[in-house]
Amino acid sequence: MAGEETADLNGKRIIVVEDDFMLATDMCRTLRDLGATVLGPAPTPFYAMHLIGRKKIDAAVLDVRLHGANVFEVAGMLQDQGVPILFATGSDRKSIPGRFQDALLLEKPFDPKRLAIELQTLTRRPPARVPAVTRPAPASTSSEAPAQVFARVAARNLGTA
Repeated sequence: MAGEETADLNGKRIIVVEDDFMLATDMCRTLRDLGATVLGPAPTPFYAMHLIGRKKIDAAVLDVRLHGANVFEVAGMLQDQGVPILFATGSDRKSIPGRFQDALLLEKPFDPKRLAIELQTLTRRPPARVPAVTRPAPASTSSEAPAQVFARVAARNLGTA
């Protein structure tokens, strides 16, 4: 790989979620050789969720099927954090829910150089903006002050009203 490509992943934090040990090892080695900090490989969704935690992640490489489970809960968590996703899988695009149709897809088997190029493209993109969740304020049906409402509800819940 050229020096320019190495610099592009230098310092990038990439999570790899893959249950095939040999493939996961090869992917992680390739990414580390390009300067990335690799989280994983995670062979199960449970393990992946623990790796993600509150860490800053620049991109994710996800297999769709992991030991009989699917990775979509993990993908949703990453997407909600604005992390770009690349599905590296033997599955086709039809098996991926609509929420993730914009994610990149590499069908197995794939060339490790292609994986590196796609990740460089993903990590160069500006971070995705995650829309803030806004909840409407509850409609007030009385003219009571908030402290009075709280006291009334607390008293009712304690069984004293």
